[in-house]
Amino acid sequence: MLLSLLHDFFFSEGYLANTVFRVIAVAGFLMAMLQVILRLVGVDDDGIAEGGDHGGGQVISWTTLSGFTLAFGAVGSLMLGAGYSIVVATLCGALAGLALGAIFLFLMRMFSLLKEDNTFQIANCVGKVGTAYIRIPASPGTGGQVQVVAQSRMVTLAAISDHEIASGERVKVLEVIGHDLVRVERV
Repeated sequence: MLLSLLHDFFFSEGYLANTVFRVIAVAGFLMAMLQVILRLVGVDDDGIAEGGDHGGGQVISWTTLSGFTLAFGAVGSLMLGAGYSIVVATLCGALAGLALGAIFLFLMRMFSLLKEDNTFQIANCVGKVGTAYIRIPASPGTGGQVQVVAQSRMVTLAAISDHEIASGERVKVLEVIGHDLVRVERV
């Protein structure tokens, strides 16, 4: 039964070209399914499913290749089945393959943006210039607050200084002292 179905699928119209298109389509489909399985189990983080493409920037990768072969084979087979010549079927298959490969590339680039770690790191404040939000006294045991733009966001941090800094004055972050405490100086 299964052999009969496979025989009918590949050899139903008797065209060698149609069989080649269908084999290419099945190979593209199997490549895409393998990638889905690898991504579900987390293997693609090692670059296996993407051929080392960690930023979504590589044009020729397993993802784009599977999209190309899937569309090339499927559209080529459909065009032959509709009565078009091998040349027209090949050209339409190639165009469809390029289109689906480009769509896969675009989607992988969009997904790679989701992998960015945007967790705030206080160390990124060092060297930044901001404003004293609450007066910072000169005494070492007490402090005020500063507002600094770091990682594209405004953050308010506890701050200490060797010199008194009035609210509203410009300050520069010199070092990180604690998980939310920085040493600043007047700019």
